[in-house]
Amino acid sequence: MSCKYAFIALTFIIFLLLGSYVPLNAQETEETRPVIKKVEVKGNQRISTATIKSAVKIKEGDIYDPQAMSQDVDAIWLLGFFDNIEVEVEPYEDGIKLIFLVTERPVVRDVIFIGNRKIKTKKLEEAVELRKGDYLKYYLQKSGEDKIREIYEKKGFHLVDVKSEEKRVNGYADIIYNIYEGGKVHIEEIDFVGNKTFTDKRLLKIISTKRRKFPSFLFPGRFDIDKFNEDIEKVKAFYGGGGWLDVDVKRKTKYSTDKSKMFIEVLVEEGERYYVDTIVIKGNKLFTDTEIRDILELKEGDAFLPETLQKDSQNIRAAYGRQGLMNTNVKVSHTYKPVEPKIDLTYDIREGERIFIEKIIISGNDKTKDNVIRRALLFFPGERLDTEKIRISQERLTHTGYFDNESGMPTDISFEPGSKPNTKNVIVNVKEGRTGLLRFGGGFGANTGLFGDVSYTDKNFDIFDLPKDWKDFTSGNAFRGAGHIVTLRFSPGFQRTEGMFSFQNPSVYDTGYSLGFSAFIFRRAREDYDEERKGGKITLGKEMLRGLVLRLTPDYEVIGVQNVDSNAPQIVKEIEGSSSKLSLELSATLDRRDNPFIPTKGYKVDSAVEVSGLDVDVVRFIVKARKYNTIFDFVRWGKHVISYGGTFGIVESTTDEGVPIFERLFAGGSGSIRGFSFRGVGPTDPVTKEQIGGKVLIIGTAEYTMPVYSDMVRGAFFIDAGKADTDVNDINLSNMRASLGFGFRVRVPFLGNSVVSVDFGIPFISKSEDDEQTITFNFGGSGF
Repeated sequence: MSCKYAFIALTFIIFLLLGSYVPLNAQETEETRPVIKKVEVKGNQRISTATIKSAVKIKEGDIYDPQAMSQDVDAIWLLGFFDNIEVEVEPYEDGIKLIFLVTERPVVRDVIFIGNRKIKTKKLEEAVELRKGDYLKYYLQKSGEDKIREIYEKKGFHLVDVKSEEKRVNGYADIIYNIYEGGKVHIEEIDFVGNKTFTDKRLLKIISTKRRKFPSFLFPGRFDIDKFNEDIEKVKAFYGGGGWLDVDVKRKTKYSTDKSKMFIEVLVEEGERYYVDTIVIKGNKLFTDTEIRDILELKEGDAFLPETLQKDSQNIRAAYGRQGLMNTNVKVSHTYKPVEPKIDLTYDIREGERIFIEKIIISGNDKTKDNVIRRALLFFPGERLDTEKIRISQERLTHTGYFDNESGMPTDISFEPGSKPNTKNVIVNVKEGRTGLLRFGGGFGANTGLFGDVSYTDKNFDIFDLPKDWKDFTSGNAFRGAGHIVTLRFSPGFQRTEGMFSFQNPSVYDTGYSLGFSAFIFRRAREDYDEERKGGKITLGKEMLRGLVLRLTPDYEVIGVQNVDSNAPQIVKEIEGSSSKLSLELSATLDRRDNPFIPTKGYKVDSAVEVSGLDVDVVRFIVKARKYNTIFDFVRWGKHVISYGGTFGIVESTTDEGVPIFERLFAGGSGSIRGFSFRGVGPTDPVTKEQIGGKVLIIGTAEYTMPVYSDMVRGAFFIDAGKADTDVNDINLSNMRASLGFGFRVRVPFLGNSVVSVDFGIPFISKSEDDEQTITFNFGGSGF
């Protein structure tokens, strides 16, 4: 019997047998209760008497208390060693004796699985929580049935039946799980019933559960109840996000005659779509109702979209934050009118006080100098606290590359109360990262051939931070912290060899002006000749607006055309030898991307005008633009990004000598028109039919990328089009070439932001003189 019923019965016996000691009336007092003279434990074999008595609070000499005895029975029960506990009361000397009679649970001697052919015993043993030597706990025995069932169902055995039994022998128990596996079940069909607004095809894209299809080893069509319940919620959320707030989604399952196939019907009751009826704004003082309504995307009469509503609330807070009212709270209340069906929205704005910045405190920078961090900030002491400037400043700090991006939180901006009312101190905390990268590598590129690569780059270099000792140098603490960028690179190859040294100070004396210089040597084996360039340049730059940088670059180089083949085009033979070039370039870059390495939104525009003289008299204009948009953002898998852009270039001679071939514009290859070889598209020599380049370049591209394995591996689909033409005044768009294809981008973390890119391009508009190349392989690029 249970402990509670045993206790009630025994209490009744006590009152019958010990009436002389315990009066049967409501006036019982402590003085009239019997004294406990002895406490005994019987029935225990493995569990010591001392262990049991340690759980009991009643002691010999205590006055008998039924409530205390009940609590002691519960305490013994909680030890977990017993199947049954009873209490006997006997007269003893001039009081009573309490005897706790216990029945110990059996010890598990073995856990046996019978009938499992598809699942290994070891896996079942790991799932079941009962172990040999444990005291038998019945709830663990029963939960073992459920865990075994879950394992089988995840493998597609939805008809599995599991029952357990126990066999007791001399205080031990063998636990036997009898398993009937049944046949394997796969999903044959998934049909949506009742969906009027969205097609089955659209809804099937939302859910993770898929039917079986060829090849079955990739698409087995297994049914996982937990995953499908999540799918039900996904469908509800999808409808709810579009304004169908009363949607109801259920599941109905059928099986084939032999139970091997499952047919799932997803029953959808869409209900009516809700629309916004009225919008009320209250509590706003800084902005008028009209100004607030202009911020809102969700207007009166629009379908009710919860995600847009949340975005509107954030945008209102952001508008106040830009004015220094960072503590403004926006509460949105809804009034549902299901009969119409419509919804009324009330934006209750509780404006905070305008906050000003008292101090900016930099912390965590044991290498990077304070002034280097401060020049990335767009806010200053004494200004009102603009949350938009705070956000952009944090992005700018993160993108400097000085700090530890792998930690997930390289920079953090927080606030603390200032010493005056309505002021806050802004705390900029950074986590130093590794900025120096020594790289040994190599690879093969469709545009470069086989090459090696040895390079050293440091993005946070300080030429004046001399080492104090050898340890200071080897530990990486020297030459650090000024934000200078230094690069030394040597890349030998069969088709191209390059050497380069560059140094740049992004902000000279914190003026915002950048100054850099570089020296380079470049040799390239062209089809009919060898080209060599060597020289140096100085670059002066200035960030005019956020993301807008202007640069002025004087450049001197010597260009050599050597080893000209006898059958080379005449335009090559005419310039054989050495040519000196002195040029001045004015360039502008507008970069509004969210991330310079893996952009998912924003845009970047590069433009440059170059005028050159001495032996090479040309004028060149180039503009490149690329825009990025995230079209899907899945929390589990990542962002799907579409980008599009193009390149337009013109080069013209300022003399009658024409544009030399080494200054001409070519199309084809990676970064241009994929599906064609490097310099494989453009005007050709009328005699040799070799590519000789053009004076005008037009390239357009669109690319869709998606995560294959997070952002480490991304897939890409692309379409490229463009051409190089001979005459700026006669651009013939009918001669455009075009290709489409797919590819992969693999990011290599230990090589900085290097990316291995493989593209498969197929031209669908081409000319007979073009050089085609299906596979484009590149190693060592940056970003996606």
